[in-house]
Amino acid sequence: MWLHSLKSRLILYWILGSLLAYFSTPVTVQIPLAFFWGRDHRQALEVWTTKHARDIVVDALRRGSDGKLYVESTERLRRHQQRNPDFRFAVFDPHDGALLPGSSEELAAHFKPLMGDVEVFGSLFHLTDDANVNARGYVRTTLTRYGKLGTIVYGSNFHWDDVFYQLNAYVVAENLLAYAPLCALISLIGFFVVRGSLAPLRVAAANIRKINIDTLNWQAANADLPSEILPFVEEVNAAFQRVRDGVARQRRFTANSAHELRTPIAILCARLDKMADGPLKVELQHDATRIKTILEQLLVLAQLEERGDGKAPPELDLRSAILTTIADLMPIAYQNDRQIEFDAPDDPVLVYAYRWAVESVVTNLIENAMRVEPSNGLVIVRLTSDAIVEVVDHGEGIAPQDREMIFEPFWRKSDATPGTGLGLAIAKELIEKQGGRLWVVETPGGGATFKLAFAPRQMTAARCVSTPVRPKPIANA
Repeated sequence: MWLHSLKSRLILYWILGSLLAYFSTPVTVQIPLAFFWGRDHRQALEVWTTKHARDIVVDALRRGSDGKLYVESTERLRRHQQRNPDFRFAVFDPHDGALLPGSSEELAAHFKPLMGDVEVFGSLFHLTDDANVNARGYVRTTLTRYGKLGTIVYGSNFHWDDVFYQLNAYVVAENLLAYAPLCALISLIGFFVVRGSLAPLRVAAANIRKINIDTLNWQAANADLPSEILPFVEEVNAAFQRVRDGVARQRRFTANSAHELRTPIAILCARLDKMADGPLKVELQHDATRIKTILEQLLVLAQLEERGDGKAPPELDLRSAILTTIADLMPIAYQNDRQIEFDAPDDPVLVYAYRWAVESVVTNLIENAMRVEPSNGLVIVRLTSDAIVEVVDHGEGIAPQDREMIFEPFWRKSDATPGTGLGLAIAKELIEKQGGRLWVVETPGGGATFKLAFAPRQMTAARCVSTPVRPKPIANA
């Protein structure tokens, strides 16, 4: 799972890359130096060659039945001698200088003064009496499986398999342990470098998480971003711009459509008013009012979205706005044999909200309540001093599992349920855009109570009184 992290991958690749560079130094550094920068750097290749030859000789050591050591002419040693005709070697006891059988006495004679007196830790040499000025040898006291022995090799030529031998010799426990602190340091540096480089991207991601349909004007900052990440952030900003343009077109279309439909609906309502009184007229007027309410809500929503400049709504007296709305709905309540009761404090309840938006939402809730309220029933509209509006009906109520779904666009309990399922969805969006909240609970004794909550402009300890509003007969109802 951790490999899904870009930071982890970059650090891992950094470590692997440095590990490869560290252990491939013989190929990546020393060979180019030897071939392009002359004699001094070629000593590294000469050391590899003599080291390879010494390993071949040590591998050929054997102990005879008499317990004495000797150098056996193994297949590997013979192959090396065939490739290097001038190759010679000598192995001796560092304590007394005694040569092991199979050694070159001529080569050992050059080191007779050292044998048995000096422990040599490694020395590259050239025999001055050798006509081949490029010939090199190596003398060293070597720890073998039979103990410490002096080894001398001379006359090996460089071959490419010496490089592979050196690479293989590089990957040993000692080198790995030596690399461990470097690896830890690289990891620590890599962690902070990558973390710092990705910090602007984390900030952008945190801001993107906050984006919704109401905050599409956000732009990811591209200052101080690495050049590799900058194209991605710029494309994200361009994508948000395309979304903004599309949403703006959709909002303009919705607002224009709702505005264009107002005139036909007004004409329809006027013609319905001229119909003869009767049940059909009441039903048609009720349906026309529902359509008009939805259109008004769409227009109000479009206006709110056009005002999306981050400014707070103006101050509003909820008591006055709701009272005006109820008064406008009295004719409809009378025609449908319903009553409306308004309970509110004596003093104004001030909030920050748009009057036309609040009136549109309250209108929708009261109309819905009147539709489900039994004949001659009472719809209660209650306003509390802490800016909570309740619209109470005594109908069938709403099942607990449906109390969230009813606010989804186009949701209806069944296909037989009248309406489009848009009213409550638009109402909820209107309230939330003004910092409010809309939800539903059960009415004690049966029915549904829709609640609107606003942040109060000022808390008043006013006494709450019950103000029944009784419908009066009106002309041409």
